[in-house]
Amino acid sequence: MTFDPRQPATAAQIKQAAETIQKIRPGYSPMIAFYSQIFAAQAEALPQITPDPIVINPDLLALKMENEMPLISPIQFIVDMTAAEALITTIADLAVTHAPKLAGPADTLSTALDQGRLNLDTLFTCLLDSRDITELSHALEMTPESLGFFGYNAMFPSIQACAAQLATYLPQDHDHNKGYCPICGTAPDLAFLDDKGNRQVFCALCSHTWRVKRLGCLFCDVIEKDGHSYFFSEDEKEYRVTYCDACKNYLKTIDTREMGRRFIPRLEQVTTLHLDLQAGEQGYTRAGDAPA
Repeated sequence: MTFDPRQPATAAQIKQAAETIQKIRPGYSPMIAFYSQIFAAQAEALPQITPDPIVINPDLLALKMENEMPLISPIQFIVDMTAAEALITTIADLAVTHAPKLAGPADTLSTALDQGRLNLDTLFTCLLDSRDITELSHALEMTPESLGFFGYNAMFPSIQACAAQLATYLPQDHDHNKGYCPICGTAPDLAFLDDKGNRQVFCALCSHTWRVKRLGCLFCDVIEKDGHSYFFSEDEKEYRVTYCDACKNYLKTIDTREMGRRFIPRLEQVTTLHLDLQAGEQGYTRAGDAPA
Protein backbone atom coordinates (compact mmCIF):
# COMPACT_ATOMS: atom_id res chain seq x y z
CA MET A 1 0.00 0.00 0.00
CA THR A 2 1.47 3.33 -1.07
CA PHE A 3 2.06 5.82 1.73
CA ASP A 4 4.53 8.46 2.80
CA PRO A 5 5.96 7.58 6.24
CA ARG A 6 7.02 11.19 6.69
CA GLN A 7 3.39 12.29 6.78
CA PRO A 8 1.79 11.66 10.20
CA ALA A 9 -1.53 9.85 10.14
CA THR A 10 -4.63 11.84 11.01
CA ALA A 11 -6.96 10.92 13.85
CA ALA A 12 -9.53 9.68 11.33
CA GLN A 13 -6.96 7.47 9.57
CA ILE A 14 -5.85 6.01 12.89
CA LYS A 15 -9.41 5.19 13.90
CA GLN A 16 -10.16 3.61 10.52
CA ALA A 17 -7.03 1.43 10.66
CA ALA A 18 -7.86 0.44 14.24
CA GLU A 19 -11.34 -0.72 13.26
CA THR A 20 -9.87 -2.87 10.49
CA ILE A 21 -7.30 -4.44 12.82
CA GLN A 22 -9.96 -5.19 15.44
CA LYS A 23 -11.93 -7.18 12.88
CA ILE A 24 -8.83 -9.12 11.79
CA ARG A 25 -7.46 -9.72 15.31
CA PRO A 26 -10.35 -9.59 17.77
CA GLY A 27 -8.09 -10.77 20.58
CA TYR A 28 -6.34 -7.41 20.44
CA SER A 29 -9.58 -5.43 20.29
CA PRO A 30 -9.58 -3.93 23.83
CA MET A 31 -5.92 -2.96 23.57
CA ILE A 32 -6.35 -1.46 20.12
CA ALA A 33 -9.42 0.47 21.29
CA PHE A 34 -7.35 2.06 24.06
CA TYR A 35 -4.16 2.79 22.15
CA SER A 36 -5.90 4.03 19.01
CA GLN A 37 -7.66 6.70 21.06
CA ILE A 38 -4.34 7.79 22.56
CA PHE A 39 -2.75 7.95 19.12
CA ALA A 40 -5.75 9.85 17.75
CA ALA A 41 -5.53 12.39 20.59
CA GLN A 42 -1.83 12.83 19.86
CA ALA A 43 -2.57 13.32 16.16
CA GLU A 44 -5.13 16.00 16.99
CA ALA A 45 -2.63 17.80 19.22
CA LEU A 46 0.24 17.72 16.72
CA PRO A 47 -0.88 20.54 14.35
CA GLN A 48 -1.10 22.98 17.27
CA ILE A 49 2.50 22.34 18.34
CA THR A 50 5.03 24.69 16.76
CA PRO A 51 8.31 24.43 18.70
CA ASP A 52 11.04 26.97 18.29
CA PRO A 53 13.53 25.61 15.73
CA ILE A 54 16.49 23.68 17.10
CA VAL A 55 19.42 25.34 15.36
CA ILE A 56 22.52 23.30 14.56
CA ASN A 57 25.75 25.12 13.75
CA PRO A 58 26.83 24.38 10.13
CA ASP A 59 30.29 23.21 11.20
CA LEU A 60 28.80 20.91 13.84
CA LEU A 61 26.26 19.65 11.33
CA ALA A 62 29.02 18.80 8.84
CA LEU A 63 30.92 16.93 11.56
CA LYS A 64 27.85 14.97 12.57
CA MET A 65 26.97 14.04 9.00
CA GLU A 66 30.52 12.97 8.20
CA ASN A 67 30.65 10.71 11.25
CA GLU A 68 27.03 9.51 11.06
CA MET A 69 26.24 11.00 14.46
CA PRO A 70 22.70 11.83 15.63
CA LEU A 71 21.73 15.46 15.18
CA ILE A 72 20.80 15.89 18.85
CA SER A 73 20.45 13.94 22.07
CA PRO A 74 16.89 13.32 23.32
CA ILE A 75 17.24 15.84 26.16
CA GLN A 76 17.36 18.60 23.53
CA PHE A 77 13.80 17.96 22.37
CA ILE A 78 11.51 20.88 23.22
CA VAL A 79 8.26 19.94 24.94
CA ASP A 80 5.18 22.13 24.53
CA MET A 81 4.09 22.14 28.17
CA THR A 82 0.58 23.41 27.49
CA ALA A 83 -0.13 20.66 24.96
CA ALA A 84 1.55 17.99 27.10
CA GLU A 85 -0.38 18.92 30.22
CA ALA A 86 -3.70 18.75 28.36
CA LEU A 87 -2.73 15.46 26.74
CA ILE A 88 -1.65 13.72 29.92
CA THR A 89 -5.06 14.50 31.41
CA THR A 90 -6.79 13.10 28.31
CA ILE A 91 -4.71 9.93 28.41
CA ALA A 92 -5.42 9.45 32.12
CA ASP A 93 -9.16 9.75 31.43
CA LEU A 94 -8.89 7.19 28.60
CA ALA A 95 -7.03 4.80 30.90
CA VAL A 96 -9.74 5.00 33.55
CA THR A 97 -12.36 4.06 30.95
CA HIS A 98 -10.52 1.62 28.69
CA ALA A 99 -7.51 0.16 30.54
CA PRO A 100 -8.41 -1.54 33.84
CA LYS A 101 -4.78 -2.20 34.76
CA LEU A 102 -3.94 1.49 34.36
CA ALA A 103 -7.13 2.87 35.88
CA GLY A 104 -5.68 3.05 39.40
CA PRO A 105 -2.42 4.74 38.35
CA ALA A 106 -4.42 7.11 36.14
CA ASP A 107 -6.57 8.20 39.09
CA THR A 108 -3.44 8.64 41.21
CA LEU A 109 -1.82 10.70 38.48
CA SER A 110 -4.86 12.94 38.04
CA THR A 111 -5.03 13.57 41.79
CA ALA A 112 -1.33 14.42 41.93
CA LEU A 113 -1.71 16.88 39.08
CA ASP A 114 -4.75 18.51 40.68
CA GLN A 115 -2.87 18.86 43.97
CA GLY A 116 0.28 20.17 42.31
CA ARG A 117 2.38 17.24 43.57
CA LEU A 118 3.85 16.40 40.15
CA ASN A 119 6.10 18.74 38.22
CA LEU A 120 5.65 17.70 34.61
CA ASP A 121 8.75 19.56 33.47
CA THR A 122 10.82 17.49 35.89
CA LEU A 123 9.17 14.27 34.70
CA PHE A 124 9.74 15.03 31.02
CA THR A 125 13.36 16.02 31.63
CA CYS A 126 14.03 12.77 33.48
CA LEU A 127 12.42 10.67 30.75
CA LEU A 128 14.26 12.39 27.91
CA ASP A 129 17.56 12.18 29.77
CA SER A 130 17.02 8.49 30.66
CA ARG A 131 17.18 9.25 34.38
CA ASP A 132 15.79 6.91 36.99
CA ILE A 133 12.24 8.00 37.90
CA THR A 134 11.79 5.42 40.67
CA GLU A 135 11.94 7.98 43.48
CA LEU A 136 9.60 10.34 41.65
CA SER A 137 7.07 7.58 40.95
CA HIS A 138 7.19 6.14 44.45
CA ALA A 139 6.46 9.57 45.91
CA LEU A 140 3.21 9.43 43.93
CA GLU A 141 2.62 5.77 44.85
CA MET A 142 2.94 4.73 41.21
CA THR A 143 5.28 2.35 39.42
CA PRO A 144 8.01 3.84 37.23
CA GLU A 145 6.53 1.98 34.26
CA SER A 146 3.07 3.52 34.61
CA LEU A 147 4.39 7.03 35.24
CA GLY A 148 6.75 6.70 32.28
CA PHE A 149 3.89 5.51 30.08
CA PHE A 150 1.77 8.59 30.80
CA GLY A 151 4.71 10.96 30.61
CA TYR A 152 6.10 9.72 27.32
CA ASN A 153 2.74 9.66 25.57
CA ALA A 154 1.96 13.17 26.78
CA MET A 155 5.10 14.64 25.27
CA PHE A 156 5.18 12.48 22.13
CA PRO A 157 3.58 15.05 19.76
CA SER A 158 6.16 17.63 20.86
CA ILE A 159 8.98 15.19 20.16
CA GLN A 160 7.42 14.32 16.81
CA ALA A 161 7.14 18.01 15.86
CA CYS A 162 10.79 18.64 16.77
CA ALA A 163 11.92 15.58 14.81
CA ALA A 164 10.08 16.78 11.71
CA GLN A 165 11.84 20.13 11.94
CA LEU A 166 15.24 18.52 12.48
CA ALA A 167 14.70 16.16 9.53
CA THR A 168 15.12 19.16 7.22
CA TYR A 169 18.83 19.06 8.07
CA LEU A 170 19.14 15.62 6.49
CA PRO A 171 19.66 15.20 2.74
CA GLN A 172 16.62 14.14 0.73
CA ASP A 173 16.28 10.32 0.52
CA HIS A 174 18.99 10.02 3.15
CA ASP A 175 20.22 6.45 3.76
CA HIS A 176 21.49 5.77 7.27
CA ASN A 177 22.54 2.14 7.61
CA LYS A 178 22.77 2.20 11.38
CA GLY A 179 20.68 0.84 14.22
CA TYR A 180 20.12 4.26 15.74
CA CYS A 181 18.04 7.23 14.66
CA PRO A 182 19.91 9.94 12.71
CA ILE A 183 17.80 12.52 14.54
CA CYS A 184 18.06 11.49 18.22
CA GLY A 185 20.18 8.34 18.39
CA THR A 186 17.40 6.07 19.68
CA ALA A 187 17.12 2.48 18.41
CA PRO A 188 14.23 1.61 16.07
CA ASP A 189 11.48 -0.61 17.38
CA LEU A 190 9.93 -1.49 14.03
CA ALA A 191 11.04 -2.03 10.43
CA PHE A 192 8.90 -2.07 7.32
CA LEU A 193 9.15 -2.78 3.63
CA ASP A 194 7.62 0.01 1.57
CA ASP A 195 5.76 -0.37 -1.74
CA LYS A 196 9.09 -0.56 -3.59
CA GLY A 197 10.53 -3.22 -1.29
CA ASN A 198 12.94 -0.84 0.43
CA ARG A 199 13.53 -1.48 4.12
CA GLN A 200 12.89 1.46 6.42
CA VAL A 201 12.93 1.64 10.20
CA PHE A 202 10.91 3.63 12.69
CA CYS A 203 12.46 5.40 15.69
CA ALA A 204 11.02 4.24 19.00
CA LEU A 205 11.25 7.74 20.49
CA CYS A 206 10.69 10.42 17.86
CA SER A 207 8.93 8.44 15.06
CA HIS A 208 11.48 9.50 12.41
CA THR A 209 11.81 6.93 9.62
CA TRP A 210 14.96 6.26 7.65
CA ARG A 211 15.95 3.90 4.88
CA VAL A 212 18.48 1.16 5.60
CA LYS A 213 20.05 -1.72 3.72
CA ARG A 214 17.70 -4.61 3.00
CA LEU A 215 19.92 -7.35 4.43
CA GLY A 216 22.09 -7.75 7.50
CA CYS A 217 21.85 -6.81 11.15
CA LEU A 218 21.57 -3.08 11.85
CA PHE A 219 22.90 -3.42 15.36
CA CYS A 220 26.16 -5.33 14.89
CA ASP A 221 26.69 -5.14 11.10
CA VAL A 222 26.71 -8.93 10.65
CA ILE A 223 25.93 -9.64 7.02
CA GLU A 224 26.70 -13.35 6.74
CA LYS A 225 23.64 -15.38 5.77
CA ASP A 226 24.14 -17.83 8.64
CA GLY A 227 24.39 -15.03 11.21
CA HIS A 228 20.83 -13.81 10.96
CA SER A 229 17.43 -15.09 9.93
CA TYR A 230 13.73 -14.51 10.48
CA PHE A 231 10.56 -16.29 11.44
CA PHE A 232 7.00 -15.67 10.29
CA SER A 233 3.60 -17.28 10.13
CA GLU A 234 1.65 -18.15 6.99
CA ASP A 235 -1.40 -16.75 8.77
CA GLU A 236 0.28 -13.34 9.13
CA LYS A 237 2.19 -12.84 5.91
CA GLU A 238 2.69 -9.12 6.50
CA TYR A 239 4.63 -9.77 9.73
CA ARG A 240 8.05 -11.24 10.32
CA VAL A 241 10.76 -11.02 12.96
CA THR A 242 14.39 -10.74 11.89
CA TYR A 243 16.91 -11.80 14.49
CA CYS A 244 20.68 -11.93 14.82
CA ASP A 245 22.54 -14.78 16.50
CA ALA A 246 25.66 -12.64 16.90
CA CYS A 247 24.20 -9.84 19.05
CA LYS A 248 20.91 -11.57 20.00
CA ASN A 249 18.84 -8.56 18.93
CA TYR A 250 15.61 -8.81 16.96
CA LEU A 251 13.49 -6.40 14.95
CA LYS A 252 9.88 -6.80 13.88
CA THR A 253 9.28 -6.12 10.20
CA ILE A 254 6.01 -5.24 8.47
CA ASP A 255 5.68 -5.87 4.74
CA THR A 256 3.28 -3.08 3.77
CA ARG A 257 2.77 -4.68 0.36
CA GLU A 258 0.87 -7.48 2.10
CA MET A 259 -1.47 -5.12 3.95
CA GLY A 260 -4.98 -4.12 2.96
CA ARG A 261 -5.08 -1.14 5.30
CA ARG A 262 -3.16 2.04 5.95
CA PHE A 263 0.13 1.41 7.73
CA ILE A 264 0.19 3.15 11.13
CA PRO A 265 3.57 2.15 12.63
CA ARG A 266 2.73 2.68 16.30
CA LEU A 267 -0.58 0.87 15.91
CA GLU A 268 1.14 -2.09 14.26
CA GLN A 269 3.68 -2.10 17.08
CA VAL A 270 0.87 -2.70 19.57
CA THR A 271 -0.81 -5.28 17.32
CA THR A 272 2.33 -7.43 17.15
CA LEU A 273 3.13 -7.84 20.85
CA HIS A 274 2.78 -11.60 20.41
CA LEU A 275 5.87 -11.46 18.18
CA ASP A 276 7.82 -9.73 20.96
CA LEU A 277 6.84 -12.53 23.33
CA GLN A 278 7.85 -15.14 20.78
CA ALA A 279 11.24 -13.52 20.20
CA GLY A 280 11.84 -13.20 23.93
CA GLU A 281 11.03 -16.86 24.49
CA GLN A 282 13.71 -17.73 21.94
CA GLY A 283 16.33 -15.67 23.77
CA TYR A 284 16.35 -12.49 21.67
CA THR A 285 16.15 -8.91 22.92
CA ARG A 286 14.70 -5.84 21.24
CA ALA A 287 17.48 -3.34 20.54
CA GLY A 288 17.56 -0.63 23.16
CA ASP A 289 15.92 -2.80 25.81
CA ALA A 290 17.86 -4.05 28.81
CA PRO A 291 18.36 -7.83 28.77
CA ALA A 292 15.85 -9.70 30.94
